[in-house]
Parts: sequence; C-alpha cells; structure tokens
Amino acid sequence: MRPRPFLLALALACIAARASIPLPALLKDLACGADHIFVGRVVSVDLIDGHGQLIEDESAGTGPGLSNTLRLHIQVLETVTSTSTQEPKVLKVPLDPMMHYSLGQVRNAHAEPSDPRLIFLRGPDYLPIIAGRFMWSLDARKEALALRAQCGM
Repeated sequence: MRPRPFLLALALACIAARASIPLPALLKDLACGADHIFVGRVVSVDLIDGHGQLIEDESAGTGPGLSNTLRLHIQVLETVTSTSTQEPKVLKVPLDPMMHYSLGQVRNAHAEPSDPRLIFLRGPDYLPIIAGRFMWSLDARKEALALRAQCGM
C-alpha cells in the first residue's frame, strides 16, 4: 500500500470511529510560538462544561460532540520568559477537547504532582500553542532558548 492511501484510510477510520489523532509538535514550534515559557508541574486536574461549570463525574469526558474541557492545573515554579507583567502562581491549561479522555483517566495519570517540565503557552489566557501540546522535558531548556533566539524571539 502506498503512503497516501494508507494515510487517507487511517484518517477515514478515525473519523468513522469518532477518534482523534494528537497533533505532532516540535520543540522549535513550541519555542518560537510561545509568549510564555515557564517551569512548572501538574498538581491537579479538573473538567468544566461549556458554561464553565465544574464536573465531578469521573466518567465524564471530552471528545467530538462534547463541550467539556479538561484542564491541567500547573504550579508555576519559575518564569523563563513571558510577555505578561504578572507571574501566575497556578495556570489552568486546557487539554485538546477533541481527544477522548475521561476526568478519571486524566486524574489517575496525574495523581501525584509531576516532575518539573517546560511549559510553552501563548496569549493572555495562557493557551497551548498546539492543541494539547505544551509541555517538554526540562532537560531541553538550553536548546529551546537557542531555538527561540534563532527565530528572533
């Protein structure tokens, strides 16, 4: 099978199954697209409906056709760079609402505070640059800043 028909078949299968494929992200994309780079750790998770009301049902989730949004609560440990004049203490960063996740699934994955990571966000609302893709290993800090400098940031 040639690559193009395979990719088309995969995309059609995902659509038929109402599934999503995570978007790829490169460190350069994140470093050059970020208005804010923080060092932070995930400390909790919540789920809100389309009206911003908290949902506590562990089986409730996200995905196509649902208006729910899972958010990671990220404790900011350090501001590397930011266009904001105020340093936030905790950010509530939305995960990709098109991905199929339940509140319980994501809470279990983040039951303990995570190791510190680089957090790349954009805009005054601190949103992911690429849906669901905004964290990177802290070991890549020097590389991210070098890539950012190459982009003229």
